[in-house]
Amino acid sequence: MEHKIFVLSYEGYKHDYRINLGDEIQTISASRLLPKVDGYVSREALNKVNEKCIVSLNGFFMSSNNWPPSKNVIPIPFAFHIARKSEKEICSPEGLEYLKKYQPIGCRDMGTVNILQRHGIESYFSRCLTLTLDARDEMSTQNKICIVGLDKDFLKLIPKNLSKNAIFINQSNINLPFVSPDTKMHLAESLLDFYRKNACLVITQKIHCAMPCIAMGIPVIFIWDKARKNDYRVKTLDGICKINYVNKFLLRFPLVSSIVSKWIDWNPEAPDIGAIKQSIKQNYLSAYELAKKRFYE
Repeated sequence: MEHKIFVLSYEGYKHDYRINLGDEIQTISASRLLPKVDGYVSREALNKVNEKCIVSLNGFFMSSNNWPPSKNVIPIPFAFHIARKSEKEICSPEGLEYLKKYQPIGCRDMGTVNILQRHGIESYFSRCLTLTLDARDEMSTQNKICIVGLDKDFLKLIPKNLSKNAIFINQSNINLPFVSPDTKMHLAESLLDFYRKNACLVITQKIHCAMPCIAMGIPVIFIWDKARKNDYRVKTLDGICKINYVNKFLLRFPLVSSIVSKWIDWNPEAPDIGAIKQSIKQNYLSAYELAKKRFYE
């Protein structure tokens, strides 16, 4: 029996009414590395899969309590993230039994590594697959400043010469009900293509805008609330992009906004992550080969 490979889609629960293209960008990143993709399986319905298959489990887990996956799911456990609110479900006795069967687990952040190791699961820091997107070629159209998903308080920091002609993008909270997985993937592909062809600078607080743009060679300014400095999701950017920690509460005072703005480098260079990118690719393909071996056991 030839093995089938599926990647994650996002349907059911809130995903039927709201789109976060960061989810689809993670799926696209996996799809571009795998030798083939036979279709999608919903992250919220992994426990209902009724045919034996390999599934890439790169992403945020999760928005439901439908864990662990069906015994038919042979995972590629890489770039895996456990949300704080989901730890009890993911690390239930049944959940841990599943994870232990398929360890080691590649985690996109050290917070998830620490959670799994605390529960006795072998795990390692894999980073995120969105960092493997190909670097772009230079084009004359790459002259647009993109401000993506930035809170209104952070907007006060941006110098007027940058914001006045900027393009404002919302990629993480799109209210379109009952959109098919193929259409969501098309939207995400189109957004990545827009960044690749047009952006000269991206200013954001969205990690799945920052990481794919960094991978494509686009300069990124990442701003984050200092009060949430311990949020392990954002720590995945450490070592590849400066995180500008800002006390959001104090930005209500105009003088503070003006001072803090001067501390930010508004003309950064795109980092060279070629070695990191190659390492992630190699490790992911090794994880896939292990999944394929397990499929035929």
